[in-house]
Amino acid sequence: MINKICLGLLFLPAFIIGQNKCNKYNEDYIPKNLKQAMEYFECITPQETLKKFSEKNEEQAVGEIHFSTGMSIRNNWKLWAGTSKIAKYFMDLGIHHPDDMSGIILTSLHRKLNQKEIELDKQIKYYQDFWAKSLKQQNERKEIEFSKFKVGDTVEFQYNYDFTSKNQEKGFMDNECLARGVIKVINPEKFELKVKLLESCGIKGIIIMESDVYTEINGEWKKTEENKIEIMKKGETRWTYYDLWEIVE
Repeated sequence: MINKICLGLLFLPAFIIGQNKCNKYNEDYIPKNLKQAMEYFECITPQETLKKFSEKNEEQAVGEIHFSTGMSIRNNWKLWAGTSKIAKYFMDLGIHHPDDMSGIILTSLHRKLNQKEIELDKQIKYYQDFWAKSLKQQNERKEIEFSKFKVGDTVEFQYNYDFTSKNQEKGFMDNECLARGVIKVINPEKFELKVKLLESCGIKGIIIMESDVYTEINGEWKKTEENKIEIMKKGETRWTYYDLWEIVE
């Protein structure tokens, strides 16, 4: 069985590929753009499946396969990593979220099957407007939360990422593990606090960041380190994101 994407199917058996005109689509095939993505589905998907997909209401048809075919698109076509040509194609159009990319592909296919205009520009604007509104609301919420912090406040660490040891985790759960600091500088533009760590539960310190690291190699961004952590130790003064801390009353 090879790793193929089909409407309503996460995997398309190899014998189906071998029996139709779509032999050019090998197991590693990834389209370069929207046109190629639609051609792929039209070629490798059984006609009866395409017919059932096209006969449904557009929103229902696309929504029903968001977590099946859509997920397969996002994973197999490297939309999350952002390293494939089709991912870069969408990013150049101003579409950056993999859910939006797969949604545009499936919506466009549904419209094409129904001989409707794809209206790619309108689809792009819809997602851009959605994220602009979402970002505005998010920033408004952050501004309210951030306004509570003042220089000189004593703050308590919330362990949002992870723990440096089992003892630290157990102490936190038992409400016995406290890490406290004092705010030295405030940056409202980035919602950051520069905090000096006064107390640290555990000699290793506290984890203030955990993230994957991507490096550009031969023109492609590849994950070179997973779950990299940054640790802050007692006595250090570091910039941190505001939601790692809670004001001590």
